[in-house]
Amino acid sequence: MTMPSHAVDDVQVRREKSAWWRAVLGEYPTGVCLVTSRGGEGEPAGMAIGSFVAVSEEPPLVGFFAGVHSSTLPKLIGNGQFSVSVLAAEHEAICRAFAQKSPDRWTMARFVDSPAGSPRLAEAAVWFDATIESAQTHGDHVFVIGRVQDFGADSVAAEMPLLFRRAGYGSFAAPSERYDSRAFIERLRWASTAEGELEALADELDVEITVNTQLGDSVVTLASLAPHSPFGSYDNVGASHPWAAPIASVFAAWAPAAKRHAWEEASRHLTGAVDRDLIERQLSGVRERGYAIAGDRAMTERFMRLIRGSHTDRDSYARMWADIATMRRQIETDQGFSWNKVVVVQVPVFGADGDVVLALYAIGLPRLADQQSYERLVRRMQRTAEHLSQRIIRSQERNRSADPSGSDGQVTAGGPQYSAVRVQSAQWGWGSV
Repeated sequence: MTMPSHAVDDVQVRREKSAWWRAVLGEYPTGVCLVTSRGGEGEPAGMAIGSFVAVSEEPPLVGFFAGVHSSTLPKLIGNGQFSVSVLAAEHEAICRAFAQKSPDRWTMARFVDSPAGSPRLAEAAVWFDATIESAQTHGDHVFVIGRVQDFGADSVAAEMPLLFRRAGYGSFAAPSERYDSRAFIERLRWASTAEGELEALADELDVEITVNTQLGDSVVTLASLAPHSPFGSYDNVGASHPWAAPIASVFAAWAPAAKRHAWEEASRHLTGAVDRDLIERQLSGVRERGYAIAGDRAMTERFMRLIRGSHTDRDSYARMWADIATMRRQIETDQGFSWNKVVVVQVPVFGADGDVVLALYAIGLPRLADQQSYERLVRRMQRTAEHLSQRIIRSQERNRSADPSGSDGQVTAGGPQYSAVRVQSAQWGWGSV
């Protein structure tokens, strides 16, 4: 029997509408996850989804959509719990295998069991274990909501998530700065030539003095002198950590806008959020004072143990950065800060272009009698930093004079140009403390 012409037209319209629907939605990128559980016989069950969503923070609820005709869905929700593994950029083959129900999909990667018994991808970018709260049908999909029982980030390498857009897979990366090995060697030499002066500074202030630099996506410790510091000493040399807000703000405060943006975005990629109001308040305070601060003592000790470790996973970094952001809101407010909460002072060392090439850190500040004592300590650090800045600028000017393609040796610091040799504290916003 032949379909009436109007019925054929209706089918064609529906097909065209469906194709356009998919094309439009295809412009919206989504993260890709595996949702897994075990069926009634204990067999693993799983599907690839692009519809994972955070539903609520309190209580912690997550959800996903699955087609009403999915043969896998009953197995996923039959025992009342599931795991979600957020796939990383390198997991495209695994995703395709689950989407196509490939027979070897469970052997292509290592899976571990959650405490409730659901298999989850061992190297997921992040993961969630949940018990099912509800499963309701909406149109041609079922919306499954689960209460989160545990969650975390398991892998160092799996930092960039897998994305789905226009029926294809891809990824995105945090903005990064090219790592310059020649600049690193040059800065290491600058720190080495100042060892005597830095050792005298550490002895006089009775704190650990470290020299740090920021290159690429990292902050690296080049030197550490701490004859009397309870935080230890030479173990810090070579330690590194991500350069992500709000940590190491001394390198961001005088940086160009693009570099500050990379610092902020690194925080978002690490912790999933960035508090821009906090960051602006923090950077304004650093520029106004001419130095950065950090605390408290227990958190500083935790941070030092973290960056000294030989292997640190992303989850540990993310938790630490989130805790430090919380601490920053407490230690520095619109009304200023209290010295009795400060454990670390960071003072900038400038290069010939007005950028912060090194920073002197005083770690483990002692309990001093009054604010004036702390201010004297900072001024002593700033004098050392200024001497080191002058030495570095002269060195850079000599190199540029020897290289006709170099710059003209002028320092620009947010306004008029200054002679690179005649560096004054007020020029850099150090002023009085």
